[in-house]
Amino acid sequence: MNNIITKCHASAWMAVQSMFLRTLTYLLLVLTLVDPAVANASSPSVAVIYPEVREPYRDVFMEIIRGIETGLGESVKHYVLDGDDTPAALLERVHDDHVDVVISLGRAGLSATKQLAEVFPVVIGAVLISPGQETKGQTGITLTPDPEVFFARLKSIVPTAKEVTVIFDPRQKAWEIERAGKAAKMYGLILNAFPTEDLRLSAELYRKVLAQIKDGSIAVWLPQDNAAMDEQALLPVVLQEAWEKNFIVFSGNLDHVRKGALFSLYPDNFGMGRSLAVLALDRLKNGSNSTSVINPLRDLLLAVNLRTAEHLGLHFASQDRQRFDLVFPTP
Repeated sequence: MNNIITKCHASAWMAVQSMFLRTLTYLLLVLTLVDPAVANASSPSVAVIYPEVREPYRDVFMEIIRGIETGLGESVKHYVLDGDDTPAALLERVHDDHVDVVISLGRAGLSATKQLAEVFPVVIGAVLISPGQETKGQTGITLTPDPEVFFARLKSIVPTAKEVTVIFDPRQKAWEIERAGKAAKMYGLILNAFPTEDLRLSAELYRKVLAQIKDGSIAVWLPQDNAAMDEQALLPVVLQEAWEKNFIVFSGNLDHVRKGALFSLYPDNFGMGRSLAVLALDRLKNGSNSTSVINPLRDLLLAVNLRTAEHLGLHFASQDRQRFDLVFPTP
């Protein structure tokens, strides 16, 4: 009899437990539907800070943010700087909004988040900054294209390329050229790098370099935002020599392709946003153990001057042309 009573009590207790669990599950479901914050409690709160700018620059920031949100799988908080935001006010606002990580865009965004970086994880993007300039453990992506991507594109478009010549200002490009030296070895290229801090000397170096080029196996690389290049006086000379001698010029400046350079790489803003999202999640996951480094931009689109390519005897199959994101002359 005692065994029967015990079994009845156990059955009753199990029934109560089952009812309690069903009730608890129902309440949690209702609470989730009523309060979306409960549903997203495990999702990080990400704030993107960027300056108030006019089109087309605003659209660039919006495209980066769309990439960030795609990478996160969540929307982000928008903090638009209007010039009156003080670091203290911005810090208070971010704190009150319970932000987990901050992504800053542009030079103004970088300046505004210097104080925030002492308290919040900060990821920086859409700004020209060298790896030696990172402060307070910040991580991010510079707008400077990765030379490795450049050389990979060069070898895919012109497999016969053997050497790359670059004239650069070491005050701003030393880190980029150092990285380029390693990338050149990866692709079986010889890198001829000539430093100069003076435009007059730069012109002399270009004259010597151009005089020595005899065939199309040597390519001239024009890095982005390079103080060693005089856009008005020197660039037309380089492009004219390239046309007459049939050698390759590739550039980090999209406008150079319109003027006659063979190809250029320019930012994939949406892809950059996704990469910034990955860095932001890494900062949240690993905290102070996250790698603090400024990475060169690898999310890049390809622009090709088809008229120059035809002049150089380069012919692209239809599947190859599909890899070109932009072509000149424009149809």
